[in-house]
Amino acid sequence: MDTSAKIWKAVVTLYGSKTTSKLMFYRRTLHSQRKGELSMKDFLVKIKGCCDHLTSCGEIISEHEHITAILNGLSPDYESVITIVTSSQVPYTVQGVTSMLLDTEARQQLVSTEISSSANMVSHQSSDSTGFSGSIPSYQPSSTIWGCGRSRSSHSKIQCQLCGKAGHLVDRWYHRFDSSYKSNNYRPPTSKCLHG
Repeated sequence: MDTSAKIWKAVVTLYGSKTTSKLMFYRRTLHSQRKGELSMKDFLVKIKGCCDHLTSCGEIISEHEHITAILNGLSPDYESVITIVTSSQVPYTVQGVTSMLLDTEARQQLVSTEISSSANMVSHQSSDSTGFSGSIPSYQPSSTIWGCGRSRSSHSKIQCQLCGKAGHLVDRWYHRFDSSYKSNNYRPPTSKCLHG
């Protein structure tokens, strides 16, 4: 008999310690849940799951504790809901808080979609008004050569400013790289040419 009593006591102690451990684990889990990136529905399901585990272990979870766990896990985006629930003179039910949160999430998503659409529209309009509809035209210099206030429109009339020969400018001078060449025709430009 003594042996049987000891065995039974050991079983009760072991079962009790395991139950206590589970209770502590589930309760910690319940109050550490955070919505984060979860949808509101998934977050509320996780909270309910923790409450169900505690109930299965013989714990009684009140509406107040259930709601407190929900509110503690919300982000600042739901601060208005938290204020309404906590300042209400009439206690909210879990179902009432659940409905309010799902409705708030739906409205937030709608506003976010509208803002995104408006931003895309403004960006598109701005792009249309400032963008180019065609290719950028290439630069084509005028055939007119300017010098000393007179224009020379034909290739045959242009004259080198250094050697004085017609048909080319100084950048295409025949003796350009000949350091021994000396021009007798070169005259420095007058002030009239320089200043128009």
